[in-house]
Amino acid sequence: MKKMKARIAVFSSLIAVTGALLVAGTARAQGAQLNPIPNDPRMDVIPVRTQAEITKDINNTNATKVLSEARRGRAEDRLQQLDRIINDRKRAVSDVDRQKKDAKQAKRGTEAVGLELKQKADQQAVNLLDKLKDLRNSEVDAATAETELADAQIGALLLEAELARKRTENDSLAVAGLGNLSLSSNQQVLGELEARLLKLQKQQAEAAQNVASKWKDIVSRRTELHEAQLKMGMPRA
Repeated sequence: MKKMKARIAVFSSLIAVTGALLVAGTARAQGAQLNPIPNDPRMDVIPVRTQAEITKDINNTNATKVLSEARRGRAEDRLQQLDRIINDRKRAVSDVDRQKKDAKQAKRGTEAVGLELKQKADQQAVNLLDKLKDLRNSEVDAATAETELADAQIGALLLEAELARKRTENDSLAVAGLGNLSLSSNQQVLGELEARLLKLQKQQAEAAQNVASKWKDIVSRRTELHEAQLKMGMPRA
């Protein structure tokens, strides 16, 4: 009888241990499903970058802005020169038109025909110059958009630099083991900086889309001008 009771006790212990292991395994499996460990423990919405990386981008963007402003200046100069040329050509067309009318009134038929042909050629030249003016205007718009994009990028980068400084400060507070109040306050500042930076980055993305749109317009204007040149049989350089 004693042996039987001993066997029953051992069997009961085995059942209890097995049940505990099954419960623990189930709990671990559920925990793995409900609380996955992220690849990035910090869960940073905005990637962490060093001050050196950000400063390099700021310097490069400033250089890009200088080039964009120079391109805009050259495009504006070409546009002003082109306006003068177009005005001169339009006056020439008007003069030929007046001469043609005089020749017709004076019954100088041959001269009138020649003047009409000249007027037509001059008008075609004006039309071609108008297309060139459209292209120059597009170049001015694109250069302006590029400058605006550079400004948006610089603004976002400067705020990112401030965020990087605050992140370093937060890490220092954590290492120093300061109170939860200091850490909580700094975390709040970090959250506000991240929200502001995301807003600026959205504006930067919109500015980049605007630049792409302006360059698409430039290509369209260049295509129109090229086709007009081919139609007129202009010699290629």
